[in-house]
Amino acid sequence: MLALGLPVALRVLRAQSPASALDDDILLRAMRDELQRSRQLRVSNTPGSAGSPDDVPYFISYNIGDEEDFSVTASLGAVTSSARNRFRVPQIEVRVGSYDFDNTGHVYSGFYSGSRFDTQPWSVDDDYLNLRQSLWLATDYAYKAAVESLSRKRASLSNIAGQSERLPDYSKAEPAVSLAKSRVVRVDEAAWEARIIKLSAIFAAYPEVRASGVEIHINQGSTYYVNTEGATLRYPDSVIWMIARAEGQSADGMPIRDGLSMQALELEKIAGEKDMTLAVTALAERVTARVNAPAPPPGETYVGPVIFEPLAAAQLFAQLLGDNLRVQRRPIADPNRPLNFLSSEFESRMNSRVLPEWIDVIDDPTQTEFQGKALVGGYPFDLEGVAPKPVSVIEKGVLKNFLTTRQPGRVWSGSNGHARLPGGSGTHGAAISNLFVRTSRGEPLAALKARLIQMCKDRDKPYGMLVRRLDFPFAASGADLQSLMAASTQSGGSVRAVSPPVLIYRVYTDGREELVRGLRFRGVSTRSLREIEAASTETTLFDFISNGAPLALLGSFGILAPATVVAPGLLFEELELERSQEPLPKPVIVPPPGRSGA
Repeated sequence: MLALGLPVALRVLRAQSPASALDDDILLRAMRDELQRSRQLRVSNTPGSAGSPDDVPYFISYNIGDEEDFSVTASLGAVTSSARNRFRVPQIEVRVGSYDFDNTGHVYSGFYSGSRFDTQPWSVDDDYLNLRQSLWLATDYAYKAAVESLSRKRASLSNIAGQSERLPDYSKAEPAVSLAKSRVVRVDEAAWEARIIKLSAIFAAYPEVRASGVEIHINQGSTYYVNTEGATLRYPDSVIWMIARAEGQSADGMPIRDGLSMQALELEKIAGEKDMTLAVTALAERVTARVNAPAPPPGETYVGPVIFEPLAAAQLFAQLLGDNLRVQRRPIADPNRPLNFLSSEFESRMNSRVLPEWIDVIDDPTQTEFQGKALVGGYPFDLEGVAPKPVSVIEKGVLKNFLTTRQPGRVWSGSNGHARLPGGSGTHGAAISNLFVRTSRGEPLAALKARLIQMCKDRDKPYGMLVRRLDFPFAASGADLQSLMAASTQSGGSVRAVSPPVLIYRVYTDGREELVRGLRFRGVSTRSLREIEAASTETTLFDFISNGAPLALLGSFGILAPATVVAPGLLFEELELERSQEPLPKPVIVPPPGRSGA
């Protein structure tokens, strides 16, 4: 299922009454009727037993994505895969106990050790009885898992000494009712296949590009949501996503990887063929340039001023703010049990300065465009059925708010509608939507470059650094990602790591720029943001697909949360960069075959 949505001005559709809409929509009617029946769930070990009061569900929700997907992948002008699918993906949530204490928030919440009936895949036909059957079995499994999880949670708490004050596990939310009609645009599959073939063939003209591919995913449909509090939702929920990747290898064996993604929430708003051609061509040229660019000697580091042009700055904010403006409670686990949990670097910094006093940050899912450009971060409801709200997260450099879900925390109690990703431990995770970084004292990029050059002269440095683009979403392999995170931890940075630059230049004191390769950041974290020296008047709009993977790993699928960052360029007085330390693979032995077709 895709956690994304169209930026519809909302919130209650009045063209038809909720009752008539439910009767007309078979899926909604099946969800409503089975939800009503599931309120009677009880655990009964003996005939006539009423079970424990804690075994009674206090909250149940059904969230079902009804989707159609068309995808094509091609390489060097040939199709490598093509598929058309229709599917329904359910998320069934059952909570037992109470809002104050329930089955969530334990490291094993949601796991069930007993047997289950396999209800997958779900019917894509509007067959009422078939849908009721699937909902019944899925609810039965979720309920049994909830009861078992509550027992595990109590057992773990009984083994923990000196427990601090316990927070409630779930907050109440006003039930929303919105029954927008589904909108699916006809896909010209032949035309899209021809376009992807043509785009993939661009790389044939670049011999330094050893491997490449282009793919399109056109996913259209609706999300259906009902819960026992009274929420009843049906809203358009689509994403169109073009991905391109390219790889090369320098003469010394250094792998060169890069990628791009272009996305939209409506098929009519995805970039046209001309813009896609320009973007893919630029990708091929970037890889070619980096293959032939010099690399710093092994062991060499750079410490000094660095400029991030607006695109790179937006990518930096997407990582450092995007991963840390969401705060999730640490799940309960048995004492001395290792727990893989990454806390926010902002968790204990409420009302502390995290940026210069002349920078504000607002996350606004209700916005649909910026300076005439469509934003992809808007959505009508989050995964918990809550309508999103604009949130002023940083004011004059001071952290004022977090992006929240219905899981209460120590410095917040309710949701502001940002539950967009799985959170683990039976909870949901928050994610940014449309993130606006605003400065009250910007200056032209040319002035920032002049300041960087002057800093180098004052410090008797031969050059400074200018970053035009980061590898975000991360286009390299999972193994490369693990190496990057390990290196970041060792260098004193965040364990989440910051993606390396793919376009970084030495800026000499005479103004000349030289592209270099093989560098990564050292020791960069959210604390580095406090040392921003200046920002530009120029801004850029950068959008991407947040998917819950580290560095939004390109091509990872599951629940997707499109996001946009609007940001200015940045000047840092001092950052540290180092050459990657991983061993270099040997260059290919046999020359590549010709690409002329002869």
